[in-house]
Amino acid sequence: MKYARQCDVTGQGMNKGFCICDGAYYVSEEVGIEWWLKEHTSYKTAQEAYDDEYYYYTEWEDEDDYQFETQDT
Repeated sequence: MKYARQCDVTGQGMNKGFCICDGAYYVSEEVGIEWWLKEHTSYKTAQEAYDDEYYYYTEWEDEDDYQFETQDT
């Protein structure tokens, strides 16, 4: 299976989710972004971080963006 990015929290492939610091990190789930902010930043709320453009939500639909591949075992 091919994916656009790999989640830095779960290690799983993702084609939609949160892009942190302009692509330095990726998180696939909303609960993951809450955890990430708590563990790695001083932001009090996810909304505060979003408003500050620390992260944003995106979806990758173009297969040219796919960089990560998993192998079925």
